[in-house]
Amino acid sequence: MKLQMANFRLQTGVVLLALLAGGCAAGKAFRQGDQAMRAGDLDQAVAEYRKAVQAAPEERHLQDSLQRAMQTDSRAHLDKAREFEKQDQLEAALGEYKAATEYDPSNRLASSKVAELDRIIRDRIEASRPKPAIQAMRERGARGFGRADSQPRRRESR
Repeated sequence: MKLQMANFRLQTGVVLLALLAGGCAAGKAFRQGDQAMRAGDLDQAVAEYRKAVQAAPEERHLQDSLQRAMQTDSRAHLDKAREFEKQDQLEAALGEYKAATEYDPSNRLASSKVAELDRIIRDRIEASRPKPAIQAMRERGARGFGRADSQPRRRESR
């Protein structure tokens, strides 16, 4: 009986130690997330809050902090994307819109901008490629035959 009681106490102690260690990890990550938020490093804040939520998923305040940081970070990425778009830096804008959708998947504006910029970039790349020689010859030929009268000229007999 004494052996069972000692074994139970040992198991209880190990469980409590694990819970405290998990709580410490969550607390440390949460504090680092708060520091990153105050410093304006939103990506780092989200990463730290994610660690905290993983260490203590039952803690509602950690989940709330993560959600707020993700929404704030999404808005910051949207602002950066708009600035890049104004400067016609579409690749950079696309990356920022993608980051915004990663942090806030429900943001329809960011999702539609990702699709739109993806299409524009693809179209620009396609337009900048040199045309194959056969296509250029076809276009020249089509211009040469595009006469107003659309009737071929007759050769005059001599």
